[in-house]
Amino acid sequence: MSYPEDFLTSATTVNTARSPDPDSFLRKRSASHDFRVEEVPLDSLSDWRIDERLSHRSGRFFTVEGLSVHTNFGPTPRWCQPIIVQPEIGILGILVKRIDGVLHFLMQAKMEPGNSELVQYAATVQATPSNYQRVHGGRPTPYLEYFQEHAGRRILFDQLLSEHASWYLYKRNRNMIVEVPEDEDVAVADDFAWLTLGQLRHQLVRGSRVNMNARTVLSGISYATADDPTSCGDIRDAFHRQLVESHRADRSYADVSAAMTWLIDQKATFGLHVRRISLHDMDSWVCGADSIRHRDDRYFRIVGLSVAATSREVDRWYQPMLEPTSGNVVAMICQRRSGLLRFLVQAMIQPGLTDRLELAPTVQLTPGSYRGPEDVPPLAEYLDAPDSWLRLKVSQSEDGGRFLRADTTHVVVNVPDGHHVEAPDNYRWMTLGLLNRLIHAGYYVNVEARSLIACLL
Repeated sequence: MSYPEDFLTSATTVNTARSPDPDSFLRKRSASHDFRVEEVPLDSLSDWRIDERLSHRSGRFFTVEGLSVHTNFGPTPRWCQPIIVQPEIGILGILVKRIDGVLHFLMQAKMEPGNSELVQYAATVQATPSNYQRVHGGRPTPYLEYFQEHAGRRILFDQLLSEHASWYLYKRNRNMIVEVPEDEDVAVADDFAWLTLGQLRHQLVRGSRVNMNARTVLSGISYATADDPTSCGDIRDAFHRQLVESHRADRSYADVSAAMTWLIDQKATFGLHVRRISLHDMDSWVCGADSIRHRDDRYFRIVGLSVAATSREVDRWYQPMLEPTSGNVVAMICQRRSGLLRFLVQAMIQPGLTDRLELAPTVQLTPGSYRGPEDVPPLAEYLDAPDSWLRLKVSQSEDGGRFLRADTTHVVVNVPDGHHVEAPDNYRWMTLGLLNRLIHAGYYVNVEARSLIACLL
């Protein structure tokens, strides 16, 4: 079997003798630890200080700084905002291993203080250099060596990818999937379990059970190479067969090159200039002892947290968090076009992107950002599509290590054949195969789109 076939077999396997019941395991690990999360004033955060920026006394972890933004993309040409600056490249890595012939993924039941459901499935390793170099003085990061020492192991996916570029400035993480040999013994720690893609898929469609950092790694999985046959194995559901067929299309060099040329055209069309400024120089923002917030309580605020968790590298810590306004939605419109299921994506400017623009979902709706109907993004009306068109509607947590109660509704709308969708020029229909190739190429698909793609496993 090829790896695409192995992944597809794993995605259709929902019960194995060697993996636990995913629901029971998550409940058990959550109940086995003590957690406490309390919001506190920013000026009470131990080891953090706020002046021109909010920073840790060690100079590590991350800072919160002001950003001035000018762009010709979207309805607002200029604004100021706080943004998280974390130049370190973290590791998001998942170990895979064939168990009884089926690929299993070593997942961690991990507590993140910002998650609405505190404990969710995470990657095997989810850590920044500040964490795994133990700047906090805590316990070492389990399984780190598998992603730093590659000899004798097969790397199935390895790419630097962007993070939430409306809230992070130039943030990147190394997304990895590493296979260990079937005969290599891997000791499984208490908070870890081997799960199949099929088991993870059921967790994803239930929502708030597979964290954002795991979802971005899973989005790199491919069920096809350029010369794969069109067989879909044992998949009987028509929509999921169409998903696999879409994964197996438009994977040639010519397909990818044409998409990249179109993206370069978009980058030439839209400009972006950002400049880091003092927190006290941000128009319309109030920088106080309790929090940093917009004067009209829009967008998001920066707050302090006191956290206790017996399952983490340190048992207690303090940190700032970004809390967005509620109601965020990301949505993909898909439709069978020329015999293949294609997804409507947009070339979107975001202030924190390394190269100004990446592919985003059809709709990225942030209700707290809009002054009126003129600010609502194109195609948002499809969020009210008939239930018969919906293929996914589920709430997922964003990065619970930096964002507080940041829950985003993920929606996939399957528009009937022949229905005309009127889209602006910066939108383009793409197959999952093409999007997967672009994910493997680097900074082309944003984290919101990758999260939606992961939910389509």
